[in-house]
Amino acid sequence: MILTDLLKKKERQLQSRRALRHVDSTVPAGLVGSSPAMLRTLDLARRVAQVDSTVLITGESGAGKERIARFIHDESARTAGPFLAINCAAVPETLLESELFGHVRGAFTGASQDGAGLFEAANGGTLLLDEIGDVPPAMQVKLLRVLQEREVRRVGENRARTINVRVLAATNRDLLADVHGAATAPRPPKAWASVRRRCTGN
Repeated sequence: MILTDLLKKKERQLQSRRALRHVDSTVPAGLVGSSPAMLRTLDLARRVAQVDSTVLITGESGAGKERIARFIHDESARTAGPFLAINCAAVPETLLESELFGHVRGAFTGASQDGAGLFEAANGGTLLLDEIGDVPPAMQVKLLRVLQEREVRRVGENRARTINVRVLAATNRDLLADVHGAATAPRPPKAWASVRRRCTGN
């Protein structure tokens, strides 16, 4: 009798632990959160994923912006395609254009052969431009053209190459506040404003 009671007690403890470890089915793997704000963010991300538009994700560093971007990709019609990400702030300005658009042989010192950029590599999938707020103004203009024309030109090349890429962007900065705070600051491309959602960890 004592042994039976002990086994029942252990079973109840195990059930309690399993309940604590239970993951809400509405929260995808890799994301943690069950607050109303987080669930609203995920619901919006699911709906946004069904529309093949450019998305700007804003939020503090460490809030999970890249995870939200990956979730949007996974929930979209492009899920079978590649998901590539680049931290724009971590790449020197002199190399960023080549990283994004590619280059041809001899375009610059060290370019010993042709190289495709991330826009071409992500063809058929999604490209995340992380820390987009740190992209230099001149590069913003080139990015705007890519978003509008859906084509890229490798560094050192004259011909345009058609691309089929969904662009997501993320930043921990308030881009509109940056614009209002500096009259000479470039206005964020209209494409960024197609969908804006603050990503929070609350």
